Parts: sequence; C-alpha cells; structure tokens
Amino acid sequence: MKYYTSTTEFNCGIDLHARVMYVCVMDRQGNKLVHTNIQGNDWDFFLKRIEPYRHSLTVVCESTFNWYWLADACYEAKLPFVLAHALYLKHIHGGKNKNDRIDSEKLAHLLRANLIPPAYVYPAERRPIRALLRQRMSYVWQRSALLTHVSMNQTAEGLVPAAKGGLNRDVWVERILAQYENPLHRMAVTCEMDVIRAYDTQIQTLEDEIVRQAKRHEGRDYHLLNTVTGIGQVLAITILFEIDAIERFPTVKNFLSYARLVKGSVASAGKVKGLTGGKMGNAYLRWAFGEAAVSCKRYHPLITLYADRLIAKRGKFKGNAILAAKLARAVYFMLQKGTVFDAEKLIATSL
Repeated sequence: MKYYTSTTEFNCGIDLHARVMYVCVMDRQGNKLVHTNIQGNDWDFFLKRIEPYRHSLTVVCESTFNWYWLADACYEAKLPFVLAHALYLKHIHGGKNKNDRIDSEKLAHLLRANLIPPAYVYPAERRPIRALLRQRMSYVWQRSALLTHVSMNQTAEGLVPAAKGGLNRDVWVERILAQYENPLHRMAVTCEMDVIRAYDTQIQTLEDEIVRQAKRHEGRDYHLLNTVTGIGQVLAITILFEIDAIERFPTVKNFLSYARLVKGSVASAGKVKGLTGGKMGNAYLRWAFGEAAVSCKRYHPLITLYADRLIAKRGKFKGNAILAAKLARAVYFMLQKGTVFDAEKLIATSL
C-alpha cells in the first residue's frame, strides 16, 4: 500500500457530505487550528476560515460519491488536494465513537503523519465521457435484467422461453404472445417490451455519441484495442476511459489488481488463511475484460481451443477469469509499448 507524503506546514481534513462538510486544520505538531462544521458546503466561507494557512495547506477527503466538486474547487484555488481511498482508511472506522467531527480530525492527523492511502483523482475534462459510458453500461445491465425476467415468466408458467429472434424485438414479442392466453400475461409482456425498446433506443443514442467522442479524443490507443478480438468500439473506449493513463500503473500486477482480476491474500505465521480484496478496484474494468474474454474465446479459433482447455481444467468460471486476466495483461503491454494484439503471445504467457 502506498501513502501520500505531505510537504506543507498545515493539513486539512474534510469529512464531506452532500450538504455539509466538517473541516479540521492542523499544524505539523497536531495542534487544531480550525475545527468547524460548514453548512451548505459553502466554499467561500471555507476559504475565509483557512486564509491564514492557505499559503502552505494540503486538503484531504475520502473518495465519497460527491468529491468531484471539491477536487475541482481546490484545483482552481491552487490548493494541493488528496483523495483518500475509503476502503483503506481503517483508522477512520476504528474507535468507540465515530462522527463527522472525529472523522475530520482523524483525516488531518493521518495526512500530517503521511498515512493517507491515496486514490486516483480522475481528470475533470474526461469525466463527462466516462459518465456517459457508465450510464450506457447501467442501461445495458437493466435491459438484461428485463430480458431475463421475460424469459423467467415464461418458465414459471411451464412454457419454453421463446427464441429472441436477434435484434428484431417484434418477432420475439409475437412468439411470446402466441404462448399466452391470459390477457393479463399478454399485457405484462407488452409493458416490459416497451421498456426494453426504450432502453434499446437510449443505448444506441449513447453509443453513437461515445464512438464520435472516441474518434475525436482517442488516437493510437483506441485503434490498438480494436485489434483485440472481442473488443469493439464501445468496449475499447470503456477500457481506455476507465484506465485514463496506463502510465499510472507502474507494473502489470498493479493494473490487474486495479481491474479486480487478482485477489489479495490473508497470511499469518507463514500460512495463507484466505483471500481478500476481491471488490477493491474498478468494477467497470472487471466487467469490460470479462465481456472481452467471452467474445474473444467465441470468435478467435486459437483462443477458443485454449479457453476450452482452461475450462476443462479449471471450470467455466475460473477459466473465464483467467482468460480475462490474460487479456488485461495483453492490453497493459499493448498500451505501454504501442503494439497490436498477438494471440500467440497471450497464450504463451502465464499469470
């Protein structure tokens, strides 16, 4: 685990919420200089309170859902900003009492003691496109849930789920309605299909804009990822915008860990007690490489044979996870070196 090294004379811990933030400013000796609650997240009032210490001040807050505006405000005010990794801040959660006042004080203490595990501050100019990608992903997941629900309802009635008929929803609806006699069942199917069609429209709208943005913002890396079997236009830009800059990962192990493709271990007295940290990292990257692995083994003959051997030896779930991790390794070195995808190298390497 890495820790941020503070070099300023004063350190400010902020316990940030949607409509209020508790602020604690400390000097290097741990003396509390400001410790107050700021209603409405009033930034101007905050600047007034820290004015005597602003010349040498570092600000830290946890990576909650609403940290974007605080990071941008600190950047505009030329204040060093540190985003603390919430899952690694065990010192915040320890203790008999826990409240906003105590949390802000602990953050300031940890910062001055150089014990803040930093999270990545994603660049503001790239956030809108990443938000579109995540919105599209959310719609895809919700649509998948509805598609599954339609088939489950048929199974519940003792029917064989109708074949989907590709992208033509009308054909699928006709096949489903032909199986039902009860008008209420038919109405339920019609309602769900209307929602699914709405998702189809919005997903396509988002995809069109995302591809336009990809061609404008991404150059070499975008085209490199498109050489990977199983990674199309949308999946390529999803991976690129979730990574942001491959240079921020010193080693491939760091990258695989961030992509949730490896787990940590718990050991004591030389014995491994179990695995941990499976949910630490980027869930969107884990999903993207999982999708890429499924498509890659389906359409690349060489990888299909390799994936079949993996699944026979390790099982379907573990085999797909290994293939996803190998694809992530390949992508890491492709982006680092500027090379195209090589299936033979992917099979030759081992984790």
